[in-house]
Amino acid sequence: MDWTLPPFALAQPIQWNALLLFGSLLLFGLVGGHIVTKNPWFPRITGYLIVGFLLGVGGLDLLSGDVLKLANIFADMAMALVVYQLGRYVDIGWLRREKWLLATVVLSAVLCFTFVSGALIWFGTARVPALLGGVLAIATAPAVVMVVVRELQAEGQVTRRLAAMTALNNFVALLAAYALLPVVAHESATPFSTLLAHTLYSLCGSLVLAYLTYRLMIPLARLLGRQPSRQFVLVIAVITLAIGAAHALQLPILLTMLIFAIMSKNLDHQYDLMELEFGVANELFIVMLFVTIGASIRLSDLSMVGASVAVLIAARFLAMACGVFSFAHFAKMKWKQAALITLGTLPMTEAGLGLMQTTAYLYPNTTAEVLPLLAGCLIVLELLGPIATQFALIKSGESGRE
Repeated sequence: MDWTLPPFALAQPIQWNALLLFGSLLLFGLVGGHIVTKNPWFPRITGYLIVGFLLGVGGLDLLSGDVLKLANIFADMAMALVVYQLGRYVDIGWLRREKWLLATVVLSAVLCFTFVSGALIWFGTARVPALLGGVLAIATAPAVVMVVVRELQAEGQVTRRLAAMTALNNFVALLAAYALLPVVAHESATPFSTLLAHTLYSLCGSLVLAYLTYRLMIPLARLLGRQPSRQFVLVIAVITLAIGAAHALQLPILLTMLIFAIMSKNLDHQYDLMELEFGVANELFIVMLFVTIGASIRLSDLSMVGASVAVLIAARFLAMACGVFSFAHFAKMKWKQAALITLGTLPMTEAGLGLMQTTAYLYPNTTAEVLPLLAGCLIVLELLGPIATQFALIKSGESGRE
């Protein structure tokens, strides 16, 4: 929306810009988050989502079109920061000792794909969206899990396992989706060889970009020394460069950031890179991320695919429960802990939406079929998922707020 200045002002019409947008969304988001936390079971991000919905296409329609595209820049930065912090929970040495966690992730991924795609096909969903829905159901929403963990300052077996599972199942989901898309896609104008080449380019390109980003980060961290303020700026700068490079090269940001974070955790044998607390800066970007996600919610999407969404959520929850409980005894977890981890994995869809945006230019027909299903899941799981994750971590006794 534009407003024209008075005749005596020799200027162009007033338009939204990055500073107006950033300040406005921060103010609205903070107020919404504060109001929601009056109920101790509701995390702040639920308030951010509601504010985004009210301002977005489903509400006042103030945050849409070019304005929403501008907000997505901040959202990309927030997601990259969240995924970076999440990926550093993946300690390869710890996973070698916790081999049952890897088994849980693999079994949960297989069951999610099988249960969800099978249930959707049985319910009458077309094969392609059902198969893609099965793949995208594997991933737990990384931003929701990390934000709730940070807000509660949770630490313990349930928290660590939930964070590591989230990082790993996002990695598996992205790899599986890129492997499946060339097989199931029906883009009549695009040869199969082109689709396959794009998949290889995306996977190998993400790996190379992540490694180059790591090779840039570590020498600079060594040069600057173990000073938190300097390393904080370094991490922000390098992640921003990596996001820009991923956009320019049309590579998946989530996959690149996950690989980079895992490398920075496990290849830094001299511990040049510090474990940083992003604190206030992290909160700024998180407000922007969830307000932007909330702005994309349309209640009409839920009415179009409501039953399919319910089937997907139920099948996914059952698959996650089977995967976690199957190895709970071997991992020396109590049944209560297994149940809380299962509940904590409820939020999903961020990885799926990011993947659909990345691949839509090459798979417009295929991605268009699955977007309504993802949008419906977004409405339900982005609103209820954070509440479920916070409930699980509080009940685990690892947050100090039981």
